[in-house]
Amino acid sequence: MTTIGDNSQKAEQQRRVTLAYYHRTDRDIAARAKALAADKKANRLNAKAAGIPSSQLDHLLKSFEAEDQQKPVDKLKRDMENLAYLGLIPDPNIKGDLFSRVDRVDAEGMIQAKGFFAGLNGLDRVSCYDAGSSDDKLWLSSYDAGRKEYETELPDIMARIQAQATKEEPSPPADSDPFSEDEAA
Repeated sequence: MTTIGDNSQKAEQQRRVTLAYYHRTDRDIAARAKALAADKKANRLNAKAAGIPSSQLDHLLKSFEAEDQQKPVDKLKRDMENLAYLGLIPDPNIKGDLFSRVDRVDAEGMIQAKGFFAGLNGLDRVSCYDAGSSDDKLWLSSYDAGRKEYETELPDIMARIQAQATKEEPSPPADSDPFSEDEAA
């Protein structure tokens, strides 16, 4: 029998409800994580079928998310030195060698590469350069080029992927004339 002022039963009830709340939340998060992991696995399998290994996607994502963009560059340099040491590639320290320029992109090339990457990957169309500056204009034009390449090439790539999945021939692009003289002959 409980005495006046005894809140142990109420406290236990609140603890159970609180535990249930956090368990439900944790369970929902775990289910979303499991679904995302399944999506990632399916994406990796599709990429593998397209000839893109998971390790390349891992490296790209790690480099993309790096807070210090110099770290992936430094790692590349160390990796190249190791491969040269093993005799698998030419020594990157020899002047005039193509490999020696891999980590030495000029400022303009870097701006173009960053803009093109952002456009190709559908990131925000906002450069980190002063609005209207020559660097900003270069970045934006590179962004547009990357975006255009993605939008132009994706339909054909998706048609090939779909055809591969259904084991059919890809249909001709919508803008082609099925009754043209070239195909009639």
